[in-house]
Amino acid sequence: MLHRHLTQARGGLLAAMLLALLLQACGGGTQTASNNSGVGSGGTGSYTNGAISGLGSIIVNGVRYDVDTASVLSEDKASPLAADLQIGMVVEVDGGAVTPGTGGAKDTARATRVRYASELVGVVVNPVGGASTTEFTVMGQRVVINARTVPLEAPLQAGDEVVVHGLPIAVGQFAATRIEVLSSQPDAYKISGVVVAPVDRATSTIRIGAGPQVVTFSGPLPSGVVEGGYVRVRVIRATPPTSSWTALSGGVGVRTQLVSEERRGRLEGVIQGFDGSLSGTINGTTVNFAAVRSMLRASPNGQRVEVEGLYRSGVLVASRVEVDDDSRPGENELHGRIVLPISATTFVLRHDRDYTVDYSSAVVEPGLVLGNTVCVEVKGTLLNASSLQATDVKRESDCRP
Repeated sequence: MLHRHLTQARGGLLAAMLLALLLQACGGGTQTASNNSGVGSGGTGSYTNGAISGLGSIIVNGVRYDVDTASVLSEDKASPLAADLQIGMVVEVDGGAVTPGTGGAKDTARATRVRYASELVGVVVNPVGGASTTEFTVMGQRVVINARTVPLEAPLQAGDEVVVHGLPIAVGQFAATRIEVLSSQPDAYKISGVVVAPVDRATSTIRIGAGPQVVTFSGPLPSGVVEGGYVRVRVIRATPPTSSWTALSGGVGVRTQLVSEERRGRLEGVIQGFDGSLSGTINGTTVNFAAVRSMLRASPNGQRVEVEGLYRSGVLVASRVEVDDDSRPGENELHGRIVLPISATTFVLRHDRDYTVDYSSAVVEPGLVLGNTVCVEVKGTLLNASSLQATDVKRESDCRP
């Protein structure tokens, strides 16, 4: 990945502590450490949870997953398809064993199931930052935009209706990974977050996130909706927005794990609920940080990381951690077929949709002729949801995932 200082620390606790001191002295970038002590190698499959960083089929947490035969699940759409999956969407992937990449290529695996869900649908309130929006409020929840958010086509305006994909960073707060400004009115709004006290079962009313936002159900509270739990609820659209909502029938999703059996696991997200017991949560998954604790801040809640380890019975035992830097964009990667038009500085790359690629400053593989129908791999950073500034362009033998 771009702008990352990668260091490996293997063995005992002393080595990990020395590495932590060295990295703190260097400052900046992303920090990485491994500690395999006490962590078994089991797991015949893989599980990952994080934002999609590339397409072809999808790339999540450094693994390129072939989704051609995968089942796609979503609470946002009745019949979701693999073509719906876009950069910045937060997904869970249940797949086969990961094959390490060679020659700079991504690790690969075949997905069996992919599940995605947006976090918020509603009206933009109080956007901050003008032409470079840095945060706003929607459905009473604070949404932060950073360098890892898919760049917006245009500044957000108060009153825009948006879909927000993102990572929960605190009660009532999200770091946006993708924001879609809707061109037509949605059939419902959506609010996600932690259910806060009190839960009123007599009136089937709950409170979610900051504010808090009050949601009332027409019947008994759905199974799994409990204080402290994380829910996503589709509610009847109201204009102007309020802080009291009526849930749509069947419109609640309770956060549950896609898998529970043993897997090699990778997670990207923000640490929450760390209480000194060496455990916390990332995107709702419980993580045991014991083997990598020295690489985290003294109070790691709110720290964005990528972790790897063994996922068993709903808990990921971390053996490796990367500390992410939200102030620097991550690397994006596209695989697809070049289609016309082609100019001296740009070409159009077709995946499930078209992306304009600016290769004016890219390293193009020697001998590669950028012609119609040529299959390529492109690395770079997104300029917006449909264009990319390339750093490298390479030929691929075909356009299959």
